[in-house]
Amino acid sequence: MGDYFHFDPSAVPVRGEGPLLEELGLAEGGALHVEIGFGKDVRILREAERDPAGTYLGVEISRKKAASFCRKVARAGLRNVRAFNGDARKLLAEMLPPGSVSSFTILFPDPWPKRRHWKHRWIQADTAALLARALGPGALIIAATDHDDYAAQIEAELKGAGLEMGERRGEIPAEDRSLFAQRFERLGESVTYMRFRKP
Repeated sequence: MGDYFHFDPSAVPVRGEGPLLEELGLAEGGALHVEIGFGKDVRILREAERDPAGTYLGVEISRKKAASFCRKVARAGLRNVRAFNGDARKLLAEMLPPGSVSSFTILFPDPWPKRRHWKHRWIQADTAALLARALGPGALIIAATDHDDYAAQIEAELKGAGLEMGERRGEIPAEDRSLFAQRFERLGESVTYMRFRKP
């Protein structure tokens, strides 16, 4: 069971009880942007600050990282950011209605580089189908990895779920430059950045 947190600058995060989109305060036709596995990064906060009309939902399975994120949101005074602490698969399968999401961002998920561990990778056929189901027409998935085999798998699975490849390149654009991206840049290691769109 995951915990859904709602913030305002003066309140302690509380567990949500009602329907997710209602709790998010998402206006009819409003844009919902979801980042899966934000870890220690603040990319989603930069996006939320630039786009006060959008609603931003961060998903993180680590309770410690989610709590730290809550504190950062409160300090920044951002009223359009929420967090879900738990398994993103549950969120996708049970809580996000079809067509409700304007974008997903999945930056540097664990590549599980050994072949015998590939079954643990987060983007598989089942999760790709759930992601595609949650996207509205024309909505985006932004993904990045430092592992070539995983990049090929991500591309194959998302295309298999009916999404179109819009962009693939070997560097991360400034707006999506995460802590991991900065580290790989310093080390001179290659990355793959991809954008997919739902037709």
